[in-house]
Amino acid sequence: YDFTWELISLFARIAATVGIEVAAALLFGFRARRQLFIILVTNLATQSVLNILLNIANYQYGGLAFVFNYVWMELLVIVIEAAVYSVWLRRCCGEKAVSKGFITLYAVAANLISFAVGIWIAQAVPGIF
Repeated sequence: YDFTWELISLFARIAATVGIEVAAALLFGFRARRQLFIILVTNLATQSVLNILLNIANYQYGGLAFVFNYVWMELLVIVIEAAVYSVWLRRCCGEKAVSKGFITLYAVAANLISFAVGIWIAQAVPGIF
């Protein structure tokens, strides 16, 4: 097992996901430094845990376990991120500035975009996953 390559791959996956989701935040109008900081920190936390758990599942139980766990864990990440953003993004920009529905839409869209781009990257650069 090549731990060095796995760590490099892990950091690349996390960086790509965070970059995509921050770019999506900009498209959704989240441009304040505090907003982007909240999104960055939340994504670093959720993506780190997600990728580490998926790596363990893949290593110990194989590809089928990876796929099964990826689906429910990704849904959990969306729920966690939507909940965190609904509290913290609203606090930093005022109650009336952004609705919970819009924040939830962002969390779902950002994760779907990063998921789709991740699938594309996995096909283009198979060794990264």
